[in-house]
Amino acid sequence: METMDLTTVTSDRLEQVLLEGEATVARIRATQIRMITDLDRRQVPLGDGSRTVSEWATGRMDLAPETAQRLVQTAHRLADQPDLAQELEHGVVSFDRVAEESRLVTSGADPELVARSRGWDIAGLRRMTTRHQRLTRRDENGIFQNREIKLQPTLNQTYYQVWGGLPGFEGRLLEQALTERADQFLPMPDRKPIPRSQRFADALVSIAQDSLDGTPTAGVPAAPLVSIFVDAELATRTNGEAGVNIDSGPRIGPLTLEQILCDGHVEILTTGPDGTPMTVGPRSRTIPSKLRRFILHRDGGACTADGCQSRYRLQPHHIQPISKGGTHDPQNLTTLCWFHHHVVIHRNGYQINPNSPAQRRRFLPPDGRDPP
Repeated sequence: METMDLTTVTSDRLEQVLLEGEATVARIRATQIRMITDLDRRQVPLGDGSRTVSEWATGRMDLAPETAQRLVQTAHRLADQPDLAQELEHGVVSFDRVAEESRLVTSGADPELVARSRGWDIAGLRRMTTRHQRLTRRDENGIFQNREIKLQPTLNQTYYQVWGGLPGFEGRLLEQALTERADQFLPMPDRKPIPRSQRFADALVSIAQDSLDGTPTAGVPAAPLVSIFVDAELATRTNGEAGVNIDSGPRIGPLTLEQILCDGHVEILTTGPDGTPMTVGPRSRTIPSKLRRFILHRDGGACTADGCQSRYRLQPHHIQPISKGGTHDPQNLTTLCWFHHHVVIHRNGYQINPNSPAQRRRFLPPDGRDPP
């Protein structure tokens, strides 16, 4: 492809070069498909110890598994579709279109429909192919057997990667459940939009917490005992940003510690520099049950955040955090729903404006400035 001075070239020329580049990519893919087909015929991947051609292509061509699989599957389909293979070789159509159109042909679609598909975008072509593809009992069983959800914590367990796959029906159930729960959450106090992916993450956590805390005890949702280990010297020196862990679990920082102290069932174990236990706190809910019930009754059994009518997982919250000298005095407690308590305050660092009305609590942003 030619090298050009982008400051002087016209937009039309840029577009032309871009299209020429895509045609070149198509021709290269056609060459790769021919080579993959011949190497498969020679059983080279098997001789190299690979279970499949896709697995071999992933390693030898340094491709992502899904890219290699798509390339190999398209190669197999084009063996019976020489006309489409020839168009790819000449760069007439893009590889993405050939990959999807070959799937449409293989699904048994009417030739007239295949011809019309040239006027669709790739997304429309995929939708039409999906409608025509057969799904046998064996196919469905295979899809179900491949279901998986994986969780991979980082070495210090401060972050979890979550990924996997579900069959279509179960996946739609999950999507609907997450959407329904996420739609119950209000915008952030400064009206800054929350990305859909983050709203889904919050929804998933809230559903998981419902499952764990679903059995009421004396009118208060049950909460697991959390053991907090504090390295006194390190935590003091770093203002709680280091030296705090939960039992057999991740490191936690000041935001998470404040959250646990606010609504958890905890025991705190303090250690000296050599790891020797110094103090062991009693096992107790930081806010007594009777006081919790009083606060919820006083606040009318609803979230006190301005404009919020939610009654979902209502929790008393310390306006002045315990870690900053706050107490269980009723005047220092207010009722918040799970979203405002967990997401807005304890995860995004907002604070309740102590001067806001008791039934219309407003928030101060993390930097302490009044919101716009």
